[in-house]
Amino acid sequence: MNVAAGRGSIVEGEFVFTADDFRHIAEMLHAHAGIALNEGKAALVYSRLAKRLRTLGLTSFRDYCALVEGVDGVDERQKMTAALTTNVTRFYREPHHFDDLRDRVMPELAARARAGGRVRLWSAACSNGQEPYSMALTVLQALPEAADLDVRILATDIDPNMVAQGHDGTYSEEALEPAPVTLWRKYFDRADRGQWTAGAQLKRLVSFKELNLIGDWPMKGKFDVIFCR
Repeated sequence: MNVAAGRGSIVEGEFVFTADDFRHIAEMLHAHAGIALNEGKAALVYSRLAKRLRTLGLTSFRDYCALVEGVDGVDERQKMTAALTTNVTRFYREPHHFDDLRDRVMPELAARARAGGRVRLWSAACSNGQEPYSMALTVLQALPEAADLDVRILATDIDPNMVAQGHDGTYSEEALEPAPVTLWRKYFDRADRGQWTAGAQLKRLVSFKELNLIGDWPMKGKFDVIFCR
């Protein structure tokens, strides 16, 4: 889609959405989260943020931009970022990565942990938790006593809604299917209505935190493994 100049709407819908509105939102998103939006994303931006305008009772994208950019706009900036972030994740996504973690990396890390050493892994864009829990299952496969040793997995994401879902750790059986069945049935507890919740050992291994990767990182120690996919 070519973004037209001037004050006319560039997307058909109930709200006027001008080229200036799109540029303004794209600049704010890039400054806040480092995410670059090209002009072809105008329809996507409109469809996702129109819901926010309705929720807030606003009548124009110009008013929305003013709200987000204003002194009281911190909370809405987070909601805007969450709305415009595409969370693509699944258990054992690109399984060869987890094979490599298990077969090439974990033997040395397991030996270190058993000797009393520190082991740290980081899922830097964890979405709703399926990646860090896949990492935890892989760690437990190689080191069943990991939760009792100095082994921890940090899971971070810019979207607080995704962080909350990961912390809750509840997933459908369908979502868990890509994971080795003997592992997830061992470390997840059955919940209601076909749902499964991360068990005690997984919860002890994985900590969820909100983090904007282009902001300040509070972590001081080194990591042995970083997944940033």
